[in-house]
Amino acid sequence: MVLMGSTSRRGDLADPVSEFMQVVQWVLATAEQTCGAEDLEPGLERALAILQENPELREQFENRVIALLDSPKEGVVEIVSFLMHVLRWEAVREAVEERIRHPRGDVSNIRLYEAMLDAFSDSWRDRDLFARFSAA
Repeated sequence: MVLMGSTSRRGDLADPVSEFMQVVQWVLATAEQTCGAEDLEPGLERALAILQENPELREQFENRVIALLDSPKEGVVEIVSFLMHVLRWEAVREAVEERIRHPRGDVSNIRLYEAMLDAFSDSWRDRDLFARFSAA
């Protein structure tokens, strides 16, 4: 999969939501194979670019990001945290807060949700794991 291509615009064959989900799947697969956030960052940057270049699809993107919350496997915390540190979408914040207040399934996931929620803050503790934020 090529991560650094141009985002599809109206009239192109590729759908930005599908492209976003392909990038998410790449990040999740990479997270399963590696330990470092630096290996995920090209995919995270690509995902962020797709979201920023297609604001008219925000609701669809929000739904896809929120759906990731229900199975916070390797890579999900990084995806949600990275994207939401920049975008600060209220619907995603509310979904994370809801899962902290009313855990579904494994209660040990609360710590993962708390880590995601922290990314909505300017003082996000894990920001230095990513080159984009550590330079700021």
